[in-house]
Amino acid sequence: MADLREKRVELILQQLEDLPTLPAVAIKVLEATGSDETSAADVVRLISSDVALTTRVLQLVHRADLGVRGEVNTVERAVVLLGFAAVRSAVLAVSIFETFKPAEQSAGAHFSREEFWKHSVAVACCAELLARELCARWGRNCGIDPAEAFVCGLLHDMGKVALDAVLPKSFSKVVEAADLLRGNIADLERTVIGLDHMVVGKRLAEKWHLPATVRDCIWLHGQLPQALPATVRNPRMVNLITLADLLVREQHLGYSGNYIFPVARQVLADAIGLGREHIEAVLQKLVQYIEPRAQALGLGQASTSELYHQALAQANRELGRVSGQLAAKNRKLQIRAKFFDALAGFQAELRPDAPPSVVLQAIGQTAVSTLDVSSAAIFSLPPGRDYAETILVDAHGDVFETTIIECTAGMSRNMRAPGAASTALADAAETEEAPARPVATDDSARSKPPLTPPPGEGPVLPAGEELEWFLSAVSPRLGHDHRYWICLEADGMCVGGVVWGAAAGEAQRLSTQLQELSALASGWSLALRTAQIREEARTLSEQLAEANRQLQTAQNEILRSRTLITVGEMAAGAAHEMNNPLAVISGRSQLLAAELTDPKQKAAAHLIYEQSQRLSDIITELMDFAKPVPPRPVESDLSEIVQQALHDAKMHIESADRSVELTLAEVPPVVVDPQQVTAALAQVIDNAFQATEPGKGQVAIHGAYDPYSQMVVLTIADNGCGMDEATLKRAFDPFFSSKPAGRRRGMGLAKALRWIESSGGSIRLESRPGQGTRAIVLLPASKSVRPPQAGSTMSLRKVAQ
Repeated sequence: MADLREKRVELILQQLEDLPTLPAVAIKVLEATGSDETSAADVVRLISSDVALTTRVLQLVHRADLGVRGEVNTVERAVVLLGFAAVRSAVLAVSIFETFKPAEQSAGAHFSREEFWKHSVAVACCAELLARELCARWGRNCGIDPAEAFVCGLLHDMGKVALDAVLPKSFSKVVEAADLLRGNIADLERTVIGLDHMVVGKRLAEKWHLPATVRDCIWLHGQLPQALPATVRNPRMVNLITLADLLVREQHLGYSGNYIFPVARQVLADAIGLGREHIEAVLQKLVQYIEPRAQALGLGQASTSELYHQALAQANRELGRVSGQLAAKNRKLQIRAKFFDALAGFQAELRPDAPPSVVLQAIGQTAVSTLDVSSAAIFSLPPGRDYAETILVDAHGDVFETTIIECTAGMSRNMRAPGAASTALADAAETEEAPARPVATDDSARSKPPLTPPPGEGPVLPAGEELEWFLSAVSPRLGHDHRYWICLEADGMCVGGVVWGAAAGEAQRLSTQLQELSALASGWSLALRTAQIREEARTLSEQLAEANRQLQTAQNEILRSRTLITVGEMAAGAAHEMNNPLAVISGRSQLLAAELTDPKQKAAAHLIYEQSQRLSDIITELMDFAKPVPPRPVESDLSEIVQQALHDAKMHIESADRSVELTLAEVPPVVVDPQQVTAALAQVIDNAFQATEPGKGQVAIHGAYDPYSQMVVLTIADNGCGMDEATLKRAFDPFFSSKPAGRRRGMGLAKALRWIESSGGSIRLESRPGQGTRAIVLLPASKSVRPPQAGSTMSLRKVAQ
């Protein structure tokens, strides 16, 4: 089923093909500015042909940071002052912004494109400022172009707005869950949708043929410097974008959906070669730098020129669609004229990196024209897979349905129709044609091996038992009563096929074209198998990148677990060694107190006994931490647990002068050890009380349920003193406390974490000095609560969600 899930993801990615392409003028400007043979006059002529681009370039040249004095009223002077790199960046930024410009937010939507673009522009400006600092420090050896850094920063999260465009409802649920769980939006994207915005952005960058450095920044930003693949074109640029994104999220500029900071700021600064003073200099200039850049590029500005640019872009897209239809009809006329011309057109149409879905569509376009049929079904069946990716095309070669068909029944041991012999195709046409039959349902068919090509027969075959599993799904949408197909063979195996409906005598009609059909089928087979192999390699590459991310998380968890084991063993050993001397001290001090008559001496003996008991309590606490009681999880009411924990916490401190706000939404029962979780929550609430001032302290406790992770989320927030970064990192360490002399033992949060995790939950802290602390506690919900069901349909029409 994992393979089936991957194909569902591929169907989602295919919807990216429906997104608009970059405007034609923008593409020409990008090609011209990237060529060494292009002159400034060529670039000026292209920009001048587009009013909107002309306006943006003239606005860009008046930015304060360029130091241009006086009026610049001509495109010629603007291009000379800016240079090709800056013009290229401006054109790319404006074009992509126009493709995904902020739209009116629908009722109930949680994703704001306006806030998203605020974040993207802020990251772009921060990246450019960092690049300027880097160039000022290292000169020509910096390896970073500030203009390119701006574009990489602007597009680093492009996959999010693409997901919003393709799957608005699902992505809105992701954003809602991210805001509730306060985690990484990419993790929730993989849970809810099946893939994250980094992979979507990478695929979109490949579709638009964006530079490799831009694509790598979109795909790999957010990773540790040492985790980047060796094939990355410019790892310093990727690290710079990761740092810029971190700094902007720290400043809370715009909306990102990522609330965690897995990579430290200094690690990234060291990786690109900047010091702390350079980072502070960038932060001081960032806010003032954003507004003029946004205005210069026309981002987020509702103006007449924007409306004109939108209308012009729409007209360009419509013109491109009509042009594509005319080109397709022209190709069909050529295919009807000659089969080998059709094969040449098929190969010329495909890009070298075309995925199987594009190859299937190209096969379908040539198939309906060369076979002269009203509709056809084309499928891809890679070796070792138990499903077929399928498209159905109409008489014009346009795809009207895309689906996945599981190969679970009715598969025979070869492609040969019942009773067929190695005879001429004309004889087969007279003896083997029959209407499609019902699908076999016996269980024995499930264990039969996959399809193998029939030996010694022509390419056009009547569809028999070997294709019953396929015909049951597509036959109603094919015309006529009889079914025929062409096997696409590679390495002795069937890797796909073309199926269509026709009247009796179809094989006889095509018998005079066997040689041409065989050559065309060979070309189809080669292109499809090449695309399958390339797709497998690309999927493996993406899986390796995801494995790197998971490995980082696993290594941190293993290190923490080893630390806890070591501390636990040390505590157990120390407790064992100290118990015996303490028993002697306690017993003898009681005997001594009973025998002494002098009041002072008697009081001293009692003090010895009391302190030995105190030390014994400490040892007991250490033993509880070293060898905790195994949890006994049962279904429990979260409200009762929280109320009891709040009561227990109030017993430790005078809380009457602190405000406590408790709001619990309708949440299901949790499956935890109620005693241990109550004690853990009491420790967290007690810490919140301790961090706040009497008379001013406020503690807010809020509970909610996330149906996708099936976890109950409990947040405990205070307005206390907060924690610095060093304290926050060690908050869960045993024996650690930020209190001065006379402090508590520093075991509260350590025990709380151990108790919560033993019940299958987790705790995470968010805190900043002077701004309070927020504890996010996740507890497993009862299994009786069903998670939301994923869409069960296996078919995607050619419409957006």
